[in-house]
Amino acid sequence: MKKLLLLLALVAVAFSGCVEETPSAEELKAMMIESVGKVETAAFAVDADQKIKLVNLQETNRSLRTINFETRSEGEGVMNVSARRLKMAMTTTTSTDELGEVVSEMEMYMENDTIYTKIDGNWTRMPGMPPEMWDQQNQVKTQAELLNASEIEFIGSEKVGGIDAYKVRVVPDMETFTQILSQQVGSLPIYAMNLTDIFEESEMEWTTWISKDSALPLKSDVSLDMTITSDMMNLPGGESPEIEMEVESESTVTYSRYNEPIVIEVPEEALAAPSWLDLLMAMMIPQPSEGAIPE
Repeated sequence: MKKLLLLLALVAVAFSGCVEETPSAEELKAMMIESVGKVETAAFAVDADQKIKLVNLQETNRSLRTINFETRSEGEGVMNVSARRLKMAMTTTTSTDELGEVVSEMEMYMENDTIYTKIDGNWTRMPGMPPEMWDQQNQVKTQAELLNASEIEFIGSEKVGGIDAYKVRVVPDMETFTQILSQQVGSLPIYAMNLTDIFEESEMEWTTWISKDSALPLKSDVSLDMTITSDMMNLPGGESPEIEMEVESESTVTYSRYNEPIVIEVPEEALAAPSWLDLLMAMMIPQPSEGAIPE
């Protein structure tokens, strides 16, 4: 009997040495921030779906009372931090009750302080962007900063792309919630809304997977469900109809190819594209009417 107990004790000790030690939430965030600071290259992919139902509560005509919008976005990109270059391509399909489906193709490059954008086949340049614009376009750094500013709770372990990862639930504060809201429903003028009420009334589920080995983010899922009233929109009373907006959005972002060789070359046609300022000036200069005789 004593030999059996001794054997069980030895087995227990052996298995105890195999138990994985999970870092605390704050330790994991600190490790992630440190690792993200060393990232030179990365790839990312975006898959997002957004549904908006706009209801005019004062409209008696049922066919005019409700308007539905749905936007589906799929894209991918790569970035090279040391070269300060980024490439992203996005396909967006917008569906409405009246127009049906409208598909838009966007390709974007960023090199130093210039953004080159091709929308539906037409290139434009935007030079002279402020230095902070690069950080805003750095998907990995932005994700890490949002996670660092939030509370995280370990809810399990899973593999993402064959990599062991901590699965965590993320609880954002109001400032972080506002940034996520802007990413999810950037088409809405949220800057003019009562964000405190929206924050308190909305339901957000945010799950992130962080590599156990590198402490780098591998995947992020965000779902948002909210109803925005006229009061939340800060619409002037008595002058605007009483409306209600129901918003449902889901997005998944995956990150990969950390510190692998990535070369990004801006196309020649993009380099030769007119700047947005040139196009704006051309639109402001009056054009001679047909048949007019130049002086």
